[in-house]
Amino acid sequence: MLTDSALRELLEYVSPDPVLSVYLNTDLSEGNVDVYKLNLRTLLKEVDLPEDTAAVLQYFEHERDRSRRSIAMFSCAAQDFFRAYPLAVPVHSRVHVANRPYFKPLAHLLDAYGSYGVVLVDKQGARLFLFHLGELIEQEGVLGEDVRHTKRGNASSVRGRRGGASGQTHSSKTVAERNIKDAADFAVRFFEENHVRRILIGGTESNTAKFRSLLPKTWQSLIVGTLPMSITSNPKDILERATKIGSEAEQKREARLVTQMVTAAAKGGEGVVRLDDTLTAVREGRVQTLIVHDEFHASGYRCEGCGYITTQKPKTCPFCGKGFTQIPDAVEMAVRQAMQAGSEVEVVRDNETMKEIGIGGLLRY
Repeated sequence: MLTDSALRELLEYVSPDPVLSVYLNTDLSEGNVDVYKLNLRTLLKEVDLPEDTAAVLQYFEHERDRSRRSIAMFSCAAQDFFRAYPLAVPVHSRVHVANRPYFKPLAHLLDAYGSYGVVLVDKQGARLFLFHLGELIEQEGVLGEDVRHTKRGNASSVRGRRGGASGQTHSSKTVAERNIKDAADFAVRFFEENHVRRILIGGTESNTAKFRSLLPKTWQSLIVGTLPMSITSNPKDILERATKIGSEAEQKREARLVTQMVTAAAKGGEGVVRLDDTLTAVREGRVQTLIVHDEFHASGYRCEGCGYITTQKPKTCPFCGKGFTQIPDAVEMAVRQAMQAGSEVEVVRDNETMKEIGIGGLLRY
């Protein structure tokens, strides 16, 4: 499983020798084992790292989890380093060779499938789920007081009260509201403990609206959609529906971020576009959200001393005086540095504006 510690290790790993990174789609709904084995061998044909390609093929043929939809593999045989992560979500197949693991595809997966909180709520309680990278990680539930529904009758239904049944209906409404309030309080604790980044709420229209209104505004801002699902739905169905709705909402959210970034940059405000200016903002720690198109790559130069990245090679670094080394992908390094600095990273695919710009960001200042 791709844990936080594993992600941190991949972010920080640097080798004096080449690191082979392989992302392979193995979704059986789109092919079979022979097809993916052929795809893998085709990808590895251009790689002149015999020990690393052998390690990758060994894992694929004999050790991989065949139930998963993709694999991320990282090998540096010269340093006795090999990591493989079966994934429950699909990836685009690709290989990459550098002195670090290729991280941008993982950044995209974290952006698209990371830390979804799903709440199914009714008048008596709620079930809460944490889905991360297509897997159910955590689930909890809260059950409130029983909500009793009675038929409307005459006043004698409840002794000593006028319109007894109506009075009991009012009581049921009060209990239901209290249960939903307790569920909202419980959900906030669940979201906080699991570092939820996006929220979907399932239930009837009235219940989801009531539940949403009871959440603090900071959590309301993370809600990406609602699901007309019963509280008794099974996790597999919940994940399928949540992923579909979440993906649609994510595309719209990304489009808004791109527009916000472009507008802010044009006004000279808290936005930046294009590679050189974005690299400068990343180095200065000003990037709050780095936005990059999935297909954008560009070579560059990295200072051997302070790590400054630029697309133009100066004789010496203007910040520490050291020399520069050429790197195959300055965009990958920008993604890595931004994540190490705690910035959000949005990897965008289906957006023509972002395809033209390549990379940019929303700034802290």
